[in-house]
Amino acid sequence: MLTALGVAFGICAAVATLGITASAAQAVNAKFDELTATEVRVRFPVLDSSARVARPEVDQRLRVTELNGVRDAGLVAQADGHPAISNIRHDDAPWSEATVLAAQDGGLTAAGATMLSGRMFDVGHENRHDRVALVDSVAATRLFGEAGAGPGAMVFVADVPYVVLGVYQAPAGNAGITGAVVLPYWAASGQPGLRFSVSEMVVRTQLGAADQVARELPFVIAPQAPDDLAVLVPPDLRSLRAGVERETQALFLGLALVSLVIGALGVSNVSYVSVLERRAEIGLRRAVGASRRAVAAQFCLETAGLGLVGGVVGTIAGIHVTAATSLAKSWLVILDPMVLGGGPVVGMVTGLLAGVYPAIAASRVQPADALRS
Repeated sequence: MLTALGVAFGICAAVATLGITASAAQAVNAKFDELTATEVRVRFPVLDSSARVARPEVDQRLRVTELNGVRDAGLVAQADGHPAISNIRHDDAPWSEATVLAAQDGGLTAAGATMLSGRMFDVGHENRHDRVALVDSVAATRLFGEAGAGPGAMVFVADVPYVVLGVYQAPAGNAGITGAVVLPYWAASGQPGLRFSVSEMVVRTQLGAADQVARELPFVIAPQAPDDLAVLVPPDLRSLRAGVERETQALFLGLALVSLVIGALGVSNVSYVSVLERRAEIGLRRAVGASRRAVAAQFCLETAGLGLVGGVVGTIAGIHVTAATSLAKSWLVILDPMVLGGGPVVGMVTGLLAGVYPAIAASRVQPADALRS
């Protein structure tokens, strides 16, 4: 039984590796930021005399939101450079590192922004060209201190006053709208001290619809020149999951293989010692008519039995290790039936191969010499 434990450790490591990596890869789908998995961006070319695509118009959002699988969409434009921003007019030390955006409300929502206080601007502000703004929580702290900015505060962008409608929080990892001051999209048409040369459409899709929506967007937005638009789609979750499985399995299966080889060497060594200790038994069996093949088969079956026991014990242990690890990480426990059925088989085959040399040594024992000893 102690010899079988050597095989059991190797099988346990292999089963646990396959189970844990499958569970971890599945967790990627759940842990992977859904905002990233469902966000599609369409970048318009820089406006110049040769541009075939004009500055995007606000009604393009309506056409995009009618596509199947689209939850929300909106235009976002970024001001060139870093316009001076402050909470007082003619500030001698304005904040010159902030990002100024002009966006539709759907663009911010599609980008994952959530309101912390105040409200989002709407179509009415857009149509009336109201000088209102939204401020990211990071920018609000930078401009107004720890107290932040409440609705009704004033922020000056390139020395032009805007009333703060609300403070929003950008999703983690979205550098585009983090630390930004956002103006209504009408400001992209021209504001004193501001120039917006790059625009994009931010689209939020249903989970799994990003690829299909990405293929349709250029023909909906700019049917006259769809190739002029750059469509950025999220990575395929299946490829990401497969990559996680490959990377982790390659590492840990190597360690499991080493454990299995060590266990096989242990079985082989113990079996060979058993051959030396049982020479009299082997000689007696040969003397009463047992063939070399029968003697060899006996030892192969013994080592295969040890391997089978080790495979069963190792598989059971691997299941428990996988379940304990997955539950501790709050993952869904995933166990491939092929792995569970293959564990005992691999253990038996390992034991069988480990017994080949001892079996050959046993089959070569001469009956007369064995009985004399």
